Amino acid sequence: MQSELSSLLHKKKIMLRELESITGLMSFCSRAIPSSRAFIRRFYDLIASVKCKKHHYKVRINKEVKADAMLWLQFLDTFNGQCFFPERVWLSNDILQLFTDSSGNQYLGCGAFFNGKWSQLKWPQIWCSSPILRNLALLELIPVILALYLWGDLLRNKKICFNIDNLALVSTVNKRTSKDKQIMKLIRPLVLLTMLNNIQFTAVHIKGAENKIADAISRFQMDRFRCLAPTADIYPAPIPLEFMTVISDL
Repeated sequence: MQSELSSLLHKKKIMLRELESITGLMSFCSRAIPSSRAFIRRFYDLIASVKCKKHHYKVRINKEVKADAMLWLQFLDTFNGQCFFPERVWLSNDILQLFTDSSGNQYLGCGAFFNGKWSQLKWPQIWCSSPILRNLALLELIPVILALYLWGDLLRNKKICFNIDNLALVSTVNKRTSKDKQIMKLIRPLVLLTMLNNIQFTAVHIKGAENKIADAISRFQMDRFRCLAPTADIYPAPIPLEFMTVISDL
C-alpha cells in the first residue's frame, strides 16, 4: 500500500480503478486500526463524485486526499505490523487525571496535565496580530495535541473520553474532520498520534468551571495550580520539537 500511496502523491490524476483499489486496501487496514477510518472518508467522497464510472476514467486528486495519503504514509513508515486489542473500558479524564485547557488571552496560553505531570505553552507573540486567537475551537485543540505528543506512549491501547469545554470542538473531534483548514492541520496529527499508539478516543463537553487544574496552568496561575495539585511535578515537561513544528504551520 505504501508504494501506491507514494505514487498517488506525485500524480495530478489517477485512474478510477487505482483509486478504488487504494481505498479498498485502506478500508481493510482500518478494521484493525479504527482511528484511521477518518482518513478514508475523503477517498470515498472523491470516488462518489465521479460521474463516469468507467474504470479507466482519470480522476483529479485534490489537496485533501493528498494530505490524508501523506498521513497514511507517516503511519506506515513507523508501524511495526503489531496491533493489540484496546482495553475494554472507556476512561474519562477524571479517571486518567488528564486535563487540558486554553485561554483566549493573547498574553496567556494553554496547559496540559496528566497524573501529576504537566506542561504549558505561552501563545507565540506572532499570533497577537493573527485571527488564530479568535478561533476558540482551534485553541482548545492545541493542548490536546500537546498531551498526546508528551504522554501518548503512556496512554497506549486505551479508550479515552476527552472532556473538552468547547461544544464546537467536541463535535469536530468526534467527527475527525472540520471545514476549518486550520483545525484540520491539527486533526491530522491528532489522529496520527492515536493510530501510532492504538488509542481509541471520543469527546464529551465539560463546563469550564469543572476544569480547574488545566485552567490554572493555561493562565499561568501557579500558586492556584499548586493548591489544586500539590503533588504535581515541580517542573513542567519540555515542549516537544515535533509539536512546535505542527503549531508553527498554523
